[in-house]
Amino acid sequence: MEFISHFLRATSRRTTALGPILQRNRSEIIQKQSLTNRQAFGRYRSSCSTMDTTVHSAGIDETHLVPMSVIQRPIPSVLDEQKVQSLMETIKNETSEEEVPPIDLLWISGSEGGDYYFSFGGCHRFEAYKRLQRPTIKAKLVKSTLGDLYHYMGSSAPKYLA
Repeated sequence: MEFISHFLRATSRRTTALGPILQRNRSEIIQKQSLTNRQAFGRYRSSCSTMDTTVHSAGIDETHLVPMSVIQRPIPSVLDEQKVQSLMETIKNETSEEEVPPIDLLWISGSEGGDYYFSFGGCHRFEAYKRLQRPTIKAKLVKSTLGDLYHYMGSSAPKYLA
């Protein structure tokens, strides 16, 4: 907690679950989730104490609970174990979990309606949630294209997403 507390500032952000957005236009992911995951998609408001702006998501206020299982991380993470452990302790505590900023996800709609979520930053947060076996993680969705993905992955980027 002390490790990240000096990076945080108090803000109040609107937090919603990913489910209601996808149910309007893209219900496939919701239908694939178990009942327990669907229950985690309920709307909630939260007073967050986070520094949740990045270059990519500075203009995005909405935060979503995204299933860990749908997030792709194509580049292996280089982790600082002390940072991961500190984040895990913060996340375990319900009152301080709000202080963990959301990760940014590149959200790409495939040509046949599929949704793809790519994460390149937030590797310590992602690893902490994964080790704690959390079904969802707070994220800001950055609407992107295959061209945007190419900037991160170069020639390793997929040429086509269904």
